[in-house]
Amino acid sequence: MQLNALTPLQQQLIKLPVVLSARTWQEAVYTEHPFEWMEFEQRLTEVIRAGYRAILQRPEVSVLCSYTYDFGLYRLPPQHLQDEFHWLGLRLIVERDHDVPTLLRIMLRSENTQSARHTQSLLFEPGQMVMTRGVSQLEQQGLLDILPYLKRHLAGDWGELDEDDKLSNAQALQNGTRLLSAYNIDAGDQTRLWIITEADRRVTTVLLPYEY
Repeated sequence: MQLNALTPLQQQLIKLPVVLSARTWQEAVYTEHPFEWMEFEQRLTEVIRAGYRAILQRPEVSVLCSYTYDFGLYRLPPQHLQDEFHWLGLRLIVERDHDVPTLLRIMLRSENTQSARHTQSLLFEPGQMVMTRGVSQLEQQGLLDILPYLKRHLAGDWGELDEDDKLSNAQALQNGTRLLSAYNIDAGDQTRLWIITEADRRVTTVLLPYEY
């Protein structure tokens, strides 16, 4: 398809960067044969191509209905222990900042779609963002996607804190002290996630309470 044959919205969307959620990466791209680079490249290319195809093949009725595209593809499991392909349902979400498309996010349809919400203005700079080993393991297992919680933290949605702690965060925004958020999660035997931004705003850490 020629670029000049696309709608203005389609032309805008295919220029945006593409990001895969951790679970999409695990299920659709990751392979336990890390040195088989051609296979790895092929799996990644197929996912991105399928996402673009979903944008290009759907007629746009209005801008308001054009920010979620469901699609899928048949995929071998990451372990390659069997040759049976299974259908992987995917969703492409156009993330926006003040209604301007900024990013294409591909995720499993079963994932929490909170990240599809409009990007909120950042209340503070996060600095370097790091995660602990426990959080990293949950992401690698496909049990947790930290991005929605990071967005909430940076937008001033402190999660399941009591009113005193929320007030402390409000004061911290003014006097430059440490910020803490706590969120309920369903990730195996883990039910709570913490995010801490240090007083100097140089580091934001995503961690589990037992790792504090």
